[in-house]
Amino acid sequence: MFSNKLFKKYCSDEWLPIFDLNKKTIHVKAKQRIFNEGDPVQGIYFIEQGKVKVLSKFNTETEKIIRIASNDMILGHRGIQFKHYHISSEALTDTTLTFLPIDIFIKIIKANPNMAVYLLNFMSEELREAEERLNNLLVFDPKKRIALILIKLIDCFGYTHKKSNLLAYTLSRTDIANMAGTTYETTIRTLANFEKLKLIELVGKEIAIRNVGKLEEFASDKTYRKKTKATK
Repeated sequence: MFSNKLFKKYCSDEWLPIFDLNKKTIHVKAKQRIFNEGDPVQGIYFIEQGKVKVLSKFNTETEKIIRIASNDMILGHRGIQFKHYHISSEALTDTTLTFLPIDIFIKIIKANPNMAVYLLNFMSEELREAEERLNNLLVFDPKKRIALILIKLIDCFGYTHKKSNLLAYTLSRTDIANMAGTTYETTIRTLANFEKLKLIELVGKEIAIRNVGKLEEFASDKTYRKKTKATK
């Protein structure tokens, strides 16, 4: 299990029994919330097996997907210094998590600097990705943003198996639109266009990547920046 490997690697031996004594395995069904924005912070979660989306409310009605997560990732760490979670998390698939109470985790971090450095690096990388996504929303054309999301799905979820080009998990068209900051209709048209360009193949509701190199090239092409940027 990811959490066992993590604590064995970054914690001293005397803290491992404390981790084992306080951890709890949680099984969550697809579409079930793990925690909601505003819930009291009770602990952090280690994803052992499954796929999750992390959401944040941008107004009283709309939730925006700010992150996707899979095996060997952490949830709830943003609540370490707060009383309530300021984000929500929802299982995309049936998911197995290891839960550790927040007070125990904080004690472990304080006593094990290697674990603290690991968490700092994890959060720094997450912040970098969040800043990059915000920049993409402000600067890039929706087609490019959707291409970047497909690449993120490859990086985060991978393929069904080594010899397959079918994504191990495809976000719904609604979730892709949400994450890209565009409309459902634009997402449908863009995916159909990507298929014509032979970048992807639509297999029912799932997506297969036909040419990852060309998809990455499309996503990095500066000609797809918003026209307003070019006309300033």
